Amino acid sequence: MERPFVIDGVCHPYNFSLSNTRGRFGQMFSESLYSYFPYVNPPDIQFSKEAWLREWQPEEFIETILLESHTDMICVHSLPIYDAYEDGLVAHEKCAQLKRDYPDRVLWYGGVNLCWPERAERDLAAHLDAGCDGIKFYPARYDEGRTRYWRMDDEALAFPMFERILAAGVHNVAIHKALPLGPVSVDSMRVDDISTAANVFPDLNIQIVHAGFMFVDETKFLIANHPNVYATLEASTLFCILHQPTLTRMLDEFLIYGGPEKLIYASAAVNPHPRVVLESFANFELPPESPIPLTDEVRAAFLGGNLARLHGINIEERRLRLADDRFAQQVDASGLRAHWTAVHGART
Repeated sequence: MERPFVIDGVCHPYNFSLSNTRGRFGQMFSESLYSYFPYVNPPDIQFSKEAWLREWQPEEFIETILLESHTDMICVHSLPIYDAYEDGLVAHEKCAQLKRDYPDRVLWYGGVNLCWPERAERDLAAHLDAGCDGIKFYPARYDEGRTRYWRMDDEALAFPMFERILAAGVHNVAIHKALPLGPVSVDSMRVDDISTAANVFPDLNIQIVHAGFMFVDETKFLIANHPNVYATLEASTLFCILHQPTLTRMLDEFLIYGGPEKLIYASAAVNPHPRVVLESFANFELPPESPIPLTDEVRAAFLGGNLARLHGINIEERRLRLADDRFAQQVDASGLRAHWTAVHGART
């Protein structure tokens, strides 16, 4: 079987620069994200915290993924974490520029946080005008020790947003859930608000991002009972590196209840190097007693087939379109570059 077509379902060109970081909460948020770095990257490819906690540039970001791993496309999410970062952590314009520069390689989900309603309206309008492929919702904000959050089933706040998104011809949204970063309330990360939104808006595909970190039982029934709800395993996939029994339990439940067509791969780059995640997952196997094995077909659906289907991408046609671009030519001529080549080059 030929190498599966890989779409990295969530990745971010972060901006951790001190000038972008807002106060104590921003510092705590950055430290929380960096805390994974030593555990998900082998010692021989790690570099200093100072070198990682900076602003990542679009070109080094995309070259890290496309020239240093067997990833064919990326879905880049801009982020609206304005309580911690001036630009939200991943600037919308940075992601929109990647989409403009590499339209065949990049899907872009524009970030919206309804904790700031007026800004959310402006952000949504800007994303739709710029041709985003989807919307990435963030559910919470940190406010002097308190967590403020909104719910997907809020008919006054959220439903008008969903209507505008569908009216613009966009049918895919993602919502950060299941993974509290920093000292925020777990309540904001629960998934019990997904069902009503999925029922009322059957033409809106809803991805639960970080699915499996928490609320596995609730999530498995959501993807089983709603044809338009999907589990995106950003950071969750890293358990193939961190603790394989956890990933085994998660995949067994999700595959039994939702089926292979409901799962979306994401590396969470650039926290881990994307090649480390792909190679670790390639070597990961479910045990013989698992009811649904990780066949080549199941892996292909997870690694790219499902997200391609949601965005109307014909994989064979897209392979042909990508075959002669600069990324494909360089990999064909020289193989994959060493881990973090783009990063080390940017720092010299």
